[in-house]
Amino acid sequence: MMTRDLTNLMAAAADIVRDAATIATEPPKDLTISTKAHRNDLVTAVDKAVEERIATRLAEIAPYPLLGEEGHDIDSFAGRVWVLDPIDGTLNYVETHRDYAISLALVEDGVPIAGLVYDVVASRMYEAIRGEGARVNGSLLPRLEPRHRDDIVVITDIKELDALPRLREIVTLSRGHRRYGSAALECIEVACGRAGAFVHLWVAPWDIAAAILVLTEVGARVSRIDGTPLDVRYKGSIVAAADPAHDEIIERLVRDAT
Repeated sequence: MMTRDLTNLMAAAADIVRDAATIATEPPKDLTISTKAHRNDLVTAVDKAVEERIATRLAEIAPYPLLGEEGHDIDSFAGRVWVLDPIDGTLNYVETHRDYAISLALVEDGVPIAGLVYDVVASRMYEAIRGEGARVNGSLLPRLEPRHRDDIVVITDIKELDALPRLREIVTLSRGHRRYGSAALECIEVACGRAGAFVHLWVAPWDIAAAILVLTEVGARVSRIDGTPLDVRYKGSIVAAADPAHDEIIERLVRDAT
C-alpha cells in the first residue's frame, strides 16, 4: 500500500516539477541575479519563484514540512519532509543555459524514501522509490556493473584536487575527470554509468537527497570521504561510485594515508 501511495504521490510531484520548470525555461528578460556565500554562488529570481511554486503546490497534495535552498526551513527531520533544490546548478543556468536540475526528495526520519531529479534542458526525469529501483522517463535504469578505480571517469572539481593530493593521484591513474556544475546531475551521471565516481567535499541536503536514492537503487555505494555513512540531513562530503571503485577510492584517500 505504501509503495502504491508513494508512486501516486511522486507522479503528482513530477507533474508539479515539470510545471515549475517552465519558469526556468521562460524567464523574465530582466533576470535579477545576486550572490550568496561567494561571487560564483548565485541565486536568481527564478530559483526563488520555482521554489515558491513547488512549495505551494506540494502543500496542496501532501503538506509535509519543506526544506528548500532558497528560504524554506524546517524544525526537524522527524517524520516526512520534502527536500528541494529549485535550481541545482544556478551558475550553469545563468552562463551555459544547460546542466541544471530541479531536485526533490521525500525524506522520512532522515532517510530518502522517494525522489526525483529533473534535467530541465534534456527533459529527463530521473525518479526512484526506495526498494523499487530507479527510472528515467519511466524506463528502468539497469544495475551498475562492477568498475575498478583505474578504469573510470571521476567527476570532481579543481578545489577537491587542490585539497586532496591523493585524489589528484586517483584521477591521474583513472580515465580522466569531468565537472558539470550540478551535484544532482553529477550523481545521476554515475547512476547511469556515464561516469564511475563523484567526489565532492561539500554538498547540502537539497543537492543530493534525491540523487543518492537514485544512486543506491542502481547499486552504487555512497559515503562520506572518510568512508563513514552519509546522512542527508547534514552538509558534508560525498563519494559515490559502484564497487569495487568506491572502496578503492576510500582506500587510497584515507586508509593508505594512515
